[in-house]
Amino acid sequence: MTITLKSKVEKHAIKLPEWVQIPDGREVKVIIETEMNKEEKRMLAANLCGAWVDDPSIDSIFEEIEKERHKYPGREVDINAFA
Repeated sequence: MTITLKSKVEKHAIKLPEWVQIPDGREVKVIIETEMNKEEKRMLAANLCGAWVDDPSIDSIFEEIEKERHKYPGREVDINAFA
């Protein structure tokens, strides 16, 4: 059985909602994914800003992206097909 839900840690224990019916003593697999608060998100963004500033290859990477994005003219549409 697999159940995905959000929960909170209280006194070093994961508190399950009442509707989750798992008998005491049952072994379960727990994968913990914590959610970042606003300050943690702000710090992450601040740390990423300028991450490529000293990377000498970044200019050539973006030049290649710029060239490639202008190559595809889009798909051809037959406007008579809608008449």
